[in-house]
Amino acid sequence: MRMLAIAAAAALLDHAALARVVEHSPGDSIIVSTEWLAAHLSDPSVVVLDVDHEPAAYREGHIPGARFVDYMTVIATRDGLSTELPAPSDLRQEFERLGVSNASHVVLYGAPLMVSRAFLALEYLGSTNVSVLNGGVAKWRAEGRQITRDEPHVVPGKFEPHPRPEIIASADWVRARIGKPGVSLIDTRTDGEYVGSGDRHGMPSSGHVQGAHQLQWEELFREPNDLLFRDHDELARLYATRAQAKDTVVTYCFVGYRASMTYLVARYLGYQAKLYDGSYQDWSKRQLPTVPGAAP
Repeated sequence: MRMLAIAAAAALLDHAALARVVEHSPGDSIIVSTEWLAAHLSDPSVVVLDVDHEPAAYREGHIPGARFVDYMTVIATRDGLSTELPAPSDLRQEFERLGVSNASHVVLYGAPLMVSRAFLALEYLGSTNVSVLNGGVAKWRAEGRQITRDEPHVVPGKFEPHPRPEIIASADWVRARIGKPGVSLIDTRTDGEYVGSGDRHGMPSSGHVQGAHQLQWEELFREPNDLLFRDHDELARLYATRAQAKDTVVTYCFVGYRASMTYLVARYLGYQAKLYDGSYQDWSKRQLPTVPGAAP
Protein backbone atom coordinates (compact mmCIF):
# COMPACT_ATOMS: atom_id res chain seq x y z
CA MET A 1 0.00 0.00 0.00
CA ARG A 2 1.14 3.53 -0.72
CA MET A 3 -0.40 5.01 2.40
CA LEU A 4 2.31 7.04 4.05
CA ALA A 5 4.00 5.00 6.77
CA ILE A 6 3.50 6.92 9.98
CA ALA A 7 5.81 6.31 12.88
CA ALA A 8 4.39 3.92 15.43
CA ALA A 9 1.39 5.64 16.92
CA ALA A 10 1.97 7.09 20.34
CA ALA A 11 -0.39 6.10 23.09
CA LEU A 12 -3.66 7.96 22.87
CA LEU A 13 -3.48 11.31 24.59
CA ASP A 14 -5.69 11.63 27.61
CA HIS A 15 -8.73 13.85 27.15
CA ALA A 16 -7.20 16.94 28.77
CA ALA A 17 -3.98 16.65 26.78
CA LEU A 18 -5.88 16.18 23.54
CA ALA A 19 -7.92 19.29 24.27
CA ARG A 20 -4.75 21.30 24.88
CA VAL A 21 -3.19 20.12 21.62
CA VAL A 22 -6.26 21.02 19.60
CA GLU A 23 -7.35 24.22 21.25
CA HIS A 24 -3.96 25.91 21.27
CA SER A 25 -2.87 25.05 17.74
CA PRO A 26 -3.05 27.29 14.67
CA GLY A 27 -6.56 27.33 13.26
CA ASP A 28 -7.88 26.05 16.58
CA SER A 29 -11.47 27.14 15.94
CA ILE A 30 -11.77 24.51 13.20
CA ILE A 31 -11.36 21.53 15.55
CA VAL A 32 -12.84 21.78 19.04
CA SER A 33 -12.76 19.31 21.92
CA THR A 34 -15.64 17.70 23.74
CA GLU A 35 -14.52 19.68 26.81
CA TRP A 36 -14.90 22.92 24.88
CA LEU A 37 -18.36 22.00 23.59
CA ALA A 38 -19.56 20.89 27.03
CA ALA A 39 -18.52 24.27 28.43
CA HIS A 40 -20.27 26.19 25.63
CA LEU A 41 -23.35 24.04 24.97
CA SER A 42 -25.68 26.55 26.61
CA ASP A 43 -24.29 29.46 24.59
CA PRO A 44 -27.13 30.56 22.29
CA SER A 45 -24.65 31.41 19.54
CA VAL A 46 -23.44 27.78 19.39
CA VAL A 47 -25.40 25.64 16.91
CA VAL A 48 -24.60 21.92 16.96
CA LEU A 49 -25.35 19.95 13.79
CA ASP A 50 -25.37 16.15 13.45
CA VAL A 51 -24.68 15.34 9.78
CA ASP A 52 -25.61 11.97 8.31
CA HIS A 53 -27.40 10.31 5.41
CA GLU A 54 -30.40 9.18 7.47
CA PRO A 55 -31.63 10.07 10.96
CA ALA A 56 -31.75 6.65 12.66
CA ALA A 57 -28.63 7.17 14.82
CA TYR A 58 -29.73 10.71 15.66
CA ARG A 59 -33.09 9.46 16.90
CA GLU A 60 -31.39 6.85 19.08
CA GLY A 61 -29.52 9.59 20.89
CA HIS A 62 -27.62 12.79 20.19
CA ILE A 63 -25.86 15.66 21.93
CA PRO A 64 -28.42 17.93 23.62
CA GLY A 65 -29.55 20.69 21.29
CA ALA A 66 -28.08 19.07 18.18
CA ARG A 67 -30.12 19.36 14.98
CA PHE A 68 -30.08 16.65 12.31
CA VAL A 69 -28.71 17.58 8.88
CA ASP A 70 -29.55 15.34 5.93
CA TYR A 71 -26.31 15.07 3.98
CA MET A 72 -28.20 15.19 0.69
CA THR A 73 -29.12 18.83 1.39
CA VAL A 74 -25.47 19.96 1.26
CA ILE A 75 -24.64 18.35 -2.10
CA ALA A 76 -26.10 18.54 -5.60
CA THR A 77 -25.72 16.98 -9.04
CA ARG A 78 -24.85 19.46 -11.77
CA ASP A 79 -23.67 19.12 -15.39
CA GLY A 80 -23.44 15.36 -14.96
CA LEU A 81 -21.17 15.70 -11.92
CA SER A 82 -22.23 14.35 -8.54
CA THR A 83 -21.42 15.77 -5.10
CA GLU A 84 -21.22 19.39 -6.22
CA LEU A 85 -22.03 22.38 -4.03
CA PRO A 86 -25.71 23.39 -4.19
CA ALA A 87 -26.76 26.93 -5.07
CA PRO A 88 -26.15 29.42 -2.23
CA SER A 89 -29.90 30.09 -2.01
CA ASP A 90 -30.60 26.39 -1.38
CA LEU A 91 -27.87 26.15 1.25
CA ARG A 92 -29.11 29.32 2.90
CA GLN A 93 -32.63 27.92 3.19
CA GLU A 94 -31.39 24.69 4.76
CA PHE A 95 -29.06 26.28 7.30
CA GLU A 96 -31.57 28.95 8.28
CA ARG A 97 -34.10 26.18 8.92
CA LEU A 98 -31.58 24.66 11.30
CA GLY A 99 -31.22 27.91 13.22
CA VAL A 100 -27.92 29.06 11.73
CA SER A 101 -27.30 32.80 11.49
CA ASN A 102 -24.25 34.77 10.40
CA ALA A 103 -23.16 35.18 14.02
CA SER A 104 -23.53 31.47 14.85
CA HIS A 105 -20.63 29.26 15.85
CA VAL A 106 -21.55 26.02 14.11
CA VAL A 107 -20.12 22.79 15.54
CA LEU A 108 -20.42 19.71 13.33
CA TYR A 109 -20.27 16.00 14.11
CA GLY A 110 -21.57 12.83 12.46
CA ALA A 111 -20.42 10.73 9.53
CA PRO A 112 -16.85 12.04 8.95
CA LEU A 113 -16.88 12.80 5.23
CA MET A 114 -20.41 14.14 5.37
CA VAL A 115 -19.24 16.44 8.16
CA SER A 116 -16.39 17.74 6.00
CA ARG A 117 -18.75 18.41 3.08
CA ALA A 118 -21.03 20.37 5.43
CA PHE A 119 -17.95 22.28 6.62
CA LEU A 120 -17.11 23.10 3.00
CA ALA A 121 -20.68 24.25 2.30
CA LEU A 122 -20.68 26.62 5.27
CA GLU A 123 -17.28 28.04 4.37
CA TYR A 124 -18.45 28.51 0.79
CA LEU A 125 -21.46 30.47 2.09
CA GLY A 126 -19.09 32.77 3.96
CA SER A 127 -19.57 31.48 7.50
CA THR A 128 -16.50 32.48 9.51
CA ASN A 129 -16.94 30.29 12.58
CA VAL A 130 -17.36 26.60 11.76
CA SER A 131 -15.86 23.80 13.81
CA VAL A 132 -15.72 20.02 13.89
CA LEU A 133 -16.10 18.14 17.17
CA ASN A 134 -12.94 16.10 17.75
CA GLY A 135 -13.94 12.51 18.47
CA GLY A 136 -17.56 13.19 17.61
CA VAL A 137 -20.44 11.70 19.54
CA ALA A 138 -18.45 8.51 20.25
CA LYS A 139 -15.96 10.42 22.41
CA TRP A 140 -18.81 12.42 23.95
CA ARG A 141 -20.55 9.18 24.97
CA ALA A 142 -17.31 7.55 26.19
CA GLU A 143 -16.82 10.45 28.59
CA GLY A 144 -20.26 9.88 30.09
CA ARG A 145 -21.68 13.14 28.82
CA GLN A 146 -25.40 13.68 28.37
CA ILE A 147 -27.18 12.10 25.41
CA THR A 148 -30.82 12.78 24.59
CA ARG A 149 -33.50 11.63 22.20
CA ASP A 150 -35.35 14.92 22.50
CA GLU A 151 -35.38 17.05 19.38
CA PRO A 152 -34.74 20.71 20.15
CA HIS A 153 -37.15 23.52 19.44
CA VAL A 154 -35.39 25.45 16.68
CA VAL A 155 -35.91 29.10 15.96
CA PRO A 156 -35.01 29.70 12.29
CA GLY A 157 -31.86 31.71 11.79
CA LYS A 158 -31.15 34.65 9.55
CA PHE A 159 -28.21 33.92 7.32
CA GLU A 160 -27.05 36.31 4.61
CA PRO A 161 -24.65 34.37 2.35
CA HIS A 162 -21.38 35.90 1.24
CA PRO A 163 -20.29 33.23 -1.23
CA ARG A 164 -16.58 32.47 -1.53
CA PRO A 165 -16.08 30.94 -4.99
CA GLU A 166 -12.33 31.35 -4.51
CA ILE A 167 -12.20 28.23 -2.30
CA ILE A 168 -13.37 26.08 -5.23
CA ALA A 169 -10.90 25.22 -8.00
CA SER A 170 -11.94 24.45 -11.57
CA ALA A 171 -10.23 22.10 -14.03
CA ASP A 172 -8.92 25.10 -15.97
CA TRP A 173 -7.52 26.66 -12.79
CA VAL A 174 -5.74 23.43 -11.86
CA ARG A 175 -4.42 22.74 -15.35
CA ALA A 176 -2.97 26.25 -15.68
CA ARG A 177 -0.91 25.76 -12.50
CA ILE A 178 0.47 22.25 -12.93
CA GLY A 179 4.19 22.27 -12.21
CA LYS A 180 4.20 25.88 -11.07
CA PRO A 181 5.43 26.96 -7.62
CA GLY A 182 3.02 28.01 -4.93
CA VAL A 183 0.39 25.33 -5.56
CA SER A 184 0.40 21.82 -4.11
CA LEU A 185 -2.08 19.19 -5.29
CA ILE A 186 -3.26 16.49 -2.88
CA ASP A 187 -4.97 13.41 -4.30
CA THR A 188 -7.29 11.88 -1.68
CA ARG A 189 -7.93 8.59 -3.45
CA THR A 190 -6.98 4.95 -2.93
CA ASP A 191 -3.69 3.43 -4.06
CA GLY A 192 -5.26 1.83 -7.12
CA GLU A 193 -6.95 5.03 -8.21
CA TYR A 194 -3.78 7.05 -7.69
CA VAL A 195 -1.43 4.75 -9.60
CA GLY A 196 -3.99 4.01 -12.32
CA SER A 197 -4.70 0.34 -11.61
CA GLY A 198 -8.05 0.72 -9.84
CA ASP A 199 -11.46 2.25 -10.27
CA ARG A 200 -14.28 3.99 -8.39
CA HIS A 201 -17.89 3.02 -8.95
CA GLY A 202 -16.93 1.38 -12.23
CA MET A 203 -14.92 4.33 -13.55
CA PRO A 204 -11.35 3.18 -14.17
CA SER A 205 -8.57 5.54 -13.18
CA SER A 206 -5.66 6.15 -15.53
CA GLY A 207 -3.58 7.78 -12.79
CA HIS A 208 -3.37 11.16 -11.12
CA VAL A 209 -2.96 14.81 -12.02
CA GLN A 210 0.70 15.58 -12.67
CA GLY A 211 2.49 16.65 -9.50
CA ALA A 212 -0.26 15.51 -7.12
CA HIS A 213 0.79 13.78 -3.90
CA GLN A 214 -1.44 11.09 -2.44
CA LEU A 215 -2.91 11.47 1.06
CA GLN A 216 -5.81 9.21 1.96
CA TRP A 217 -8.26 10.79 4.37
CA GLU A 218 -8.07 7.94 6.90
CA GLU A 219 -4.45 8.86 7.59
CA LEU A 220 -5.64 12.04 9.29
CA PHE A 221 -7.32 10.17 12.15
CA ARG A 222 -6.60 7.98 15.14
CA GLU A 223 -10.12 6.61 14.77
CA PRO A 224 -11.56 7.61 11.35
CA ASN A 225 -15.13 6.49 11.97
CA ASP A 226 -15.26 8.45 15.21
CA LEU A 227 -13.73 11.70 13.92
CA LEU A 228 -10.79 11.41 16.34
CA PHE A 229 -8.04 13.41 14.65
CA ARG A 230 -4.32 12.85 15.02
CA ASP A 231 -2.62 15.59 16.98
CA HIS A 232 -1.61 18.84 15.34
CA ASP A 233 2.08 18.00 14.93
CA GLU A 234 1.34 14.66 13.27
CA LEU A 235 -1.07 16.31 10.84
CA ALA A 236 1.45 19.07 10.12
CA ARG A 237 4.11 16.48 9.24
CA LEU A 238 1.74 14.71 6.83
CA TYR A 239 1.13 17.95 4.93
CA ALA A 240 4.73 19.20 5.14
CA THR A 241 5.86 16.25 3.01
CA ARG A 242 3.37 17.31 0.35
CA ALA A 243 3.23 21.11 0.46
CA GLN A 244 5.36 24.12 1.30
CA ALA A 245 4.18 26.29 4.19
CA LYS A 246 2.97 29.14 1.96
CA ASP A 247 1.51 26.99 -0.81
CA THR A 248 -2.13 26.96 -1.79
CA VAL A 249 -3.20 23.37 -1.17
CA VAL A 250 -5.69 22.04 -3.71
CA THR A 251 -7.38 18.76 -2.84
CA TYR A 252 -9.30 16.39 -5.08
CA CYS A 253 -10.56 12.79 -5.14
CA PHE A 254 -13.18 11.15 -7.37
CA VAL A 255 -16.11 13.54 -6.80
CA GLY A 256 -14.90 15.89 -4.05
CA TYR A 257 -16.23 13.80 -1.15
CA ARG A 258 -13.06 12.38 0.41
CA ALA A 259 -11.09 15.48 -0.59
CA SER A 260 -13.35 17.65 1.55
CA MET A 261 -11.60 16.16 4.59
CA THR A 262 -8.09 16.88 3.35
CA TYR A 263 -9.35 20.38 2.55
CA LEU A 264 -10.66 20.78 6.10
CA VAL A 265 -7.37 19.70 7.68
CA ALA A 266 -5.37 21.93 5.34
CA ARG A 267 -7.49 24.82 6.63
CA TYR A 268 -6.94 23.69 10.23
CA LEU A 269 -3.18 23.74 9.65
CA GLY A 270 -3.32 27.28 8.31
CA TYR A 271 -2.82 26.64 4.60
CA GLN A 272 -4.67 28.55 1.96
CA ALA A 273 -6.82 25.80 0.50
CA LYS A 274 -9.11 25.04 -2.40
CA LEU A 275 -11.17 22.00 -3.29
CA TYR A 276 -11.45 20.87 -6.90
CA ASP A 277 -15.12 19.98 -6.57
CA GLY A 278 -15.43 18.24 -9.92
CA SER A 279 -12.33 16.20 -9.05
CA TYR A 280 -11.32 13.16 -11.10
CA GLN A 281 -14.86 12.70 -12.42
CA ASP A 282 -14.66 16.08 -14.11
CA TRP A 283 -11.00 15.73 -15.12
CA SER A 284 -11.72 12.39 -16.81
CA LYS A 285 -14.83 13.69 -18.61
CA ARG A 286 -12.67 16.46 -20.06
CA GLN A 287 -10.09 13.86 -21.17
CA LEU A 288 -7.31 15.81 -19.48
CA PRO A 289 -3.88 14.19 -19.04
CA THR A 290 -2.98 12.01 -16.07
CA VAL A 291 0.21 10.37 -14.83
CA PRO A 292 0.25 6.63 -13.95
CA GLY A 293 2.42 5.12 -11.24
CA ALA A 294 3.47 5.94 -7.69
CA ALA A 295 5.54 9.06 -8.37
CA PRO A 296 3.84 12.50 -8.36
